Amino acid sequence: MNTTTPITQLLGVLLLFTCMIAGASAAGSPAADFYATPDAGSAPLTVEFTDISTGDASGWAWYFDEGITDPEWTETAPDAGWSARGGHSMVVLSDGSIVLMGGLEDGAYTHDVWRSEDSGATWSRVADEPRWGPRLYHSSLLLQDGSILIMGGLFWDGEQFLEYNDVWRSTTKGALWTKVTDEAAWTARDGLTSLLLHDGSILVMGGWDRIGQKNDVWRSNNNGISWSQLTWRADWPARAYHSSVLLPDGSIVLMGGYAEDDDEWSYFNDVWRSTDNGATWTEMTSDAEWSPRDGHTSVALPDGSILLMGGRDDDTRYGDLWHSADSGATWTDATPETGWHARDRHSCVLLPDGSILVAGGWSYDGIETFTYYNDVWRLQTADSMIQHPSHLYEAPGSYSVTLRAFNTAGFSTLTKEAFITVTEPAPAETPAPPATPENEVTPVQTPTPEASPVVYAPVLLLLIGLIVFVIRREE
Repeated sequence: MNTTTPITQLLGVLLLFTCMIAGASAAGSPAADFYATPDAGSAPLTVEFTDISTGDASGWAWYFDEGITDPEWTETAPDAGWSARGGHSMVVLSDGSIVLMGGLEDGAYTHDVWRSEDSGATWSRVADEPRWGPRLYHSSLLLQDGSILIMGGLFWDGEQFLEYNDVWRSTTKGALWTKVTDEAAWTARDGLTSLLLHDGSILVMGGWDRIGQKNDVWRSNNNGISWSQLTWRADWPARAYHSSVLLPDGSIVLMGGYAEDDDEWSYFNDVWRSTDNGATWTEMTSDAEWSPRDGHTSVALPDGSILLMGGRDDDTRYGDLWHSADSGATWTDATPETGWHARDRHSCVLLPDGSILVAGGWSYDGIETFTYYNDVWRLQTADSMIQHPSHLYEAPGSYSVTLRAFNTAGFSTLTKEAFITVTEPAPAETPAPPATPENEVTPVQTPTPEASPVVYAPVLLLLIGLIVFVIRREE
């Protein structure tokens, strides 16, 4: 019986299966992992980190739990190609490309769509007039399947303002769009925020409808088709043009914003947090270190900290940068010495490598002139971008460490809490007191017969006596 052919075929199938598995692994996003040597010691402590991520990572972003150090903005594009505008939105796709949508340019509402595949340096228009209408102050997000949603917003038709509560979806990186719903359950509004939760559901929070500012929270479990109200009046005051982020632990943080009541304008600098997907909220601070504002942006970094930037109040546009490492309870001013012009209604996103991108927006001189921007700025937030870094911990404490490993297919983030322990420096050794010198004793040397003249004294006396005796006999 000839078994050569079946065995050969079996080996061929196994080889093909192995290649398929290897190919799938190579084509997928990496799985971050690492270890450190040593992971404990006294200050100052130098720690060597070793990446052991799987899945062919092409880049690494490390965070060593010491805040944002020496931030520096780099202008990626002084003129991005799309018209200068504000009130637009941006999302980052899994491959790291960026999609920009809508907004208000000088004198015109837009609904074009642009994409950048080089971190904002160059842009190409992928849709000139998509099916959704021109608008600003809308919200957009990326779903787990890689598709894009855009929802809500505001448009002036020449006679009146029109708010939207429609939802649109693109599965072609912004080129083509399909209407998900013409009228969501939440009221038509602008100045809202939206978030994608870890379970794939979507939240919409706050905004401004025809009645006024809102503090309701809505949730969709089917990519925006239908919505249920989690709360019609959240614990935070009604507002619009605020910002919100989803932290790695699944909690939601909402910051700042604006409200108008009886022609009185109020700007907020409070921070609120929800740990139950938006149903209930806890105030982290009623008066953050940054000034009250709206039209700002915020992002959650891979290590769970938050950056907030820009915005405006009645008299001032801001170009500052603030960092919080405790879910918004306290903030540190991390504003670089140089950077983009102060503005509001810009857009900001986090790239897979941990850098953040600020694009567009506008400023106002306080009299009559608006200045619109189409520049793009980038700031790297990671402490190290090399695969196997080392880090010097100079202060005692317990430090968490975060690694984001990424490639063109996506990214993976791993945080090891309280991973490095640095203790107080060992006390310096006290030098021993100098020894008290003992009195020097001069040794007594016993002369040898050859060295001492006393030994020859009797002989000398005898000789002298003989000489005297001889002299006297002669006399």
